[in-house]
Amino acid sequence: GNQGDKDGDPDASKLEGVSTGAGQVGGGLSDRGVLASPRVTDNSQKTGVVVLKVCVDSNGGVVSAEYTQAGSTTTDSGLRNLAIANAKRWKFSKSSLDKQCGTIRYEFKVQ
Repeated sequence: GNQGDKDGDPDASKLEGVSTGAGQVGGGLSDRGVLASPRVTDNSQKTGVVVLKVCVDSNGGVVSAEYTQAGSTTTDSGLRNLAIANAKRWKFSKSSLDKQCGTIRYEFKVQ
């Protein structure tokens, strides 16, 4: 949107744009290759950072994804649910470890 933008239109009838988020891998998953990381698109125009603790099995599939307050700047349930649903669609490279956990950090911004 352009509200608050010095070149924005003060008479605009509504805010424009959509929130998008791209995940960033960290923690114990930093050394695992990412094979698939779908982008998140949200029409709510909400912003903030959502950090999830995710665990991956030996085949690279995400077996759990949970919200964590550490590093998150929003508790919005809509953004949390979007991030969790998205994280479960990620695919990592295979590993000899049965289970490996780390984080995925989503930063939602209005485009």
